[in-house]
Amino acid sequence: MQTHDKPQKSIFVSFTLTIAAFIVIATAPACHNSGVNSNDKEVVTPQPIVASEDFHADNDIAMTVRSIADALRVGEPLDSTEYDFEGVLTDGQGTPLYTDVQGGPGIWVVDVLDPKTVTLRNLYLGDLLPTDLESYLLQSLGLTEKHKILFTAHEAVNEDETNILVYDFDGGYMRFEIRAGIAPNGLEGPLLTIIMSADPPAGAETQKAA
Repeated sequence: MQTHDKPQKSIFVSFTLTIAAFIVIATAPACHNSGVNSNDKEVVTPQPIVASEDFHADNDIAMTVRSIADALRVGEPLDSTEYDFEGVLTDGQGTPLYTDVQGGPGIWVVDVLDPKTVTLRNLYLGDLLPTDLESYLLQSLGLTEKHKILFTAHEAVNEDETNILVYDFDGGYMRFEIRAGIAPNGLEGPLLTIIMSADPPAGAETQKAA
């Protein structure tokens, strides 16, 4: 009996060890993966999204300007919840209108001041070309030099520092104000403010320029 017990015990022990080893091997990857996933969630954090890099090509400034002009023409009060915006405005090709000094798409602010007035302005300095943008917007509204009206600087405007052009788009007025700006690091760039209103701005004559 003893000669037969040893092989049986040996076989049983071997079988038990094999099963145990199999269980350890089978569960080890799961335990290891669980630990890695847990560590990944704690250690690896997503980089914050830079707002200036997250823009939509649909935010075309010409579309925005035409929408405001249409509302002013029919006497519709401007609603801040509909027009107020801070982000990247693009041209007809979906390209940001300027690049800021840090190399990101330039940010714009659209702000409804009252039911008849809204402003659009570049928030940061960069390589903005105000004259090109002016031409693009005039073309989008079907305006020419014939729609320009005379403007006389008043006490609220320094004519030496700000270049001002005013256009009558038959139902409202578009005013371009261009002035030079300087960043803290010394870099210079243009600051453009576009004011659209139902009433003519102070200093503007309702008679169009010849």
